[in-house]
Amino acid sequence: MSITTSTLWRIHFSRRWPMELDLAHQGHWTSHERDLLADSLRQFQLGEGSDGCNLLRFARTFAAQVADPDLPEAIAGLIAEEQRHSRWLGEVLRHQHEPLLQKHWVDGVFRLARRAMGFGLEIAILVSAEIIAVPYYAAVRRATTLPALQDICDRILEDEAFHLQFQAANLSLVVRNRFGLRHMLHRVLQAAICAVVWNQHGRVLAAGGYTYTTFWHECDHLLAEVQQKSQRAARSRCASTFAA
Repeated sequence: MSITTSTLWRIHFSRRWPMELDLAHQGHWTSHERDLLADSLRQFQLGEGSDGCNLLRFARTFAAQVADPDLPEAIAGLIAEEQRHSRWLGEVLRHQHEPLLQKHWVDGVFRLARRAMGFGLEIAILVSAEIIAVPYYAAVRRATTLPALQDICDRILEDEAFHLQFQAANLSLVVRNRFGLRHMLHRVLQAAICAVVWNQHGRVLAAGGYTYTTFWHECDHLLAEVQQKSQRAARSRCASTFAA
């Protein structure tokens, strides 16, 4: 059986699974940190904890269409890492005696949108979510004095760097052609998501040194990088197919 990009990512996620964090020594928030971070982190903890059932279902169907049998297991590895992020954030929130959210309208809207349009839109929204996580957790890292939360932010940022590479590979499978139009529409989608995130989490991002403009520019730059990588991967795949 041939080795695909999804095979390599399946192996990658399986190797990272045992890499846990020691969150035993957490300390306590100042009143300012609690006021700034608690509600915001609750939303991100909820969002990171999706069971991914619809994404996996779409991935299985799409994998059959493009003959990429390892894609669903690689996607499962991604979901497991996101759930682990949720668990870590939940441990911090519980230690600070903060209740966890069971639902939130923003999370509900994103989940509904992902279910509506299949694997391609799921991946597009997930790419934007992974991108937004980069400035967000960088801001939380700078805004907190808790070593455990700082360690979580460092680890999530490390994971997100890998996730964006993985999602670039997935986008290359989804898009295949008409890159310009699809990439432009993705930028419009991400701009709308950035506006919602700033509305909900702008205080945390501002505490981490961002303005709306610098936040949006960083997200747009990261999306451009992902799109460039996906386009190169798609062209490389086409060239290999033609050569064969």
